[in-house]
Amino acid sequence: MADCSVEKDKHARFEQVLKGVGNRGMLSGAFGKRQNGRYLAASLWDNEDSHQRFADKELPALINESGVKDSTQRISVSLIELHPKWAVI
Repeated sequence: MADCSVEKDKHARFEQVLKGVGNRGMLSGAFGKRQNGRYLAASLWDNEDSHQRFADKELPALINESGVKDSTQRISVSLIELHPKWAVI
């Protein structure tokens, strides 16, 4: 889960970057937006190591190549373990 606060004039670019993250090894992901420029992004990874590899290596590169770093006011990330009882199929 990531809680992100983005400058108003950068919302479209930030959303474009979020939509492209799924091509980086994520099993699934979704994000929601509030009118005040706050986004909540959720992603599902095969395992903690896959997520950590993304966070350590790919995320910094993605932030740099997208230009999102300059438009993001704050990003707070939490890792939450998915319990089988939560899954809906």
